[in-house]
Amino acid sequence: MYLYFTVYALIGILRLSAFLVTGYFVLLAEFFHGIIDVLILAVLKKAKAISEKPPDEHHPFGHGLAENIGALTVSIAFITLVSFEIIREGFGKIMNPGELNYPELAIVILFSTLALLVFAIYRAGKREGHVFSAVKTELKNDILSTSGAVMGVALSGVYPFSDGIFSIFIGFIIAYNGIRLYTKNANILMGFSPEKEFYSRIETIVGEFEEVEDVHDLSAVFIGNNKIHLDMHVTVDGEMKVRDADELSSKISQKIRRNLPEVEQISVHFCSESSGKLRKVEGD
Repeated sequence: MYLYFTVYALIGILRLSAFLVTGYFVLLAEFFHGIIDVLILAVLKKAKAISEKPPDEHHPFGHGLAENIGALTVSIAFITLVSFEIIREGFGKIMNPGELNYPELAIVILFSTLALLVFAIYRAGKREGHVFSAVKTELKNDILSTSGAVMGVALSGVYPFSDGIFSIFIGFIIAYNGIRLYTKNANILMGFSPEKEFYSRIETIVGEFEEVEDVHDLSAVFIGNNKIHLDMHVTVDGEMKVRDADELSSKISQKIRRNLPEVEQISVHFCSESSGKLRKVEGD
């Protein structure tokens, strides 16, 4: 992870230095874009460490939502505000481009940062996990926005307002990422449930036990990134002994976890007859 922080630090120095020398606002927009990426990675890294803490007295479902809270905070406090300011300044640059110098230097710096980003995404491609998935997404967005910045500088000799236009383009990329990040994490924090295919698989897995007559009232929510709490009612013979039901519960839980490792916590309630379904899979 430190490699990516180092790459972004170097890119940030190049972008800010080039802006101070050339006056191209698109370079400053890219600088702030990189700052946001670093903040996202820093928050996710810290939040991931918190999310891996085991359940305790005050957090019986664990700390898995820490990553989502961190990402939501970044999307609101940084991405949205910064994107708005960049877009606003971009419109100002369209109306009044100002003095622009050394376009060749700006393009060389931008191509240098592109090379660093390509190197970083190549390294990230070999790593797995939620944090590295976020790293790869941000790197791809950076490559897209930096390519736009190159276009803005290249066209500025003929169309000086292109600096402002492509700054707005970068601002909208940041805004889009902010909205995407907010929506994804807000859904999970609001108790987002898996798709109906998940429930169908649960019914199939549990239905394979000969003691099981019916599975109903299935309810599942995400308690973190790729972490699910599952609650379900299972109909069995009313004469089944408590010890046998306890053993069956363990077998069901083990089989579900083998087939669906994202299910971290399972609550199985036994009943002697089926009731109305709280969660109906068919026809959803």
